[in-house]
Amino acid sequence: MRNFLFIISGTLLAACSTELTPEAQLVRQITPQMTANCKFLGPVAGTELFGMTAAEDANSALNKVRNEVANRGGNAFVLTNSATTMDGSNAQGDAYRCPS
Repeated sequence: MRNFLFIISGTLLAACSTELTPEAQLVRQITPQMTANCKFLGPVAGTELFGMTAAEDANSALNKVRNEVANRGGNAFVLTNSATTMDGSNAQGDAYRCPS
């Protein structure tokens, strides 16, 4: 019984949506055409599984992308791929540091 409760509580915690860090709140999504004066920092990705709604999963996956961009010292990203199903959401992009 104890193992069952542990698994259930872990599943509920995993289903919580990802919040933006203070630095990630400044990260913006841009178009590929806007990257001419930006420094490419590499690919980033975010995945959220089994959330309460598909919209919450998609938002949480994008928040994970923004958090990763901020962790790399970036302030912008180009979304290169995203998909949402009944099971979760996945977002992929390219991180950039652009002049203000």
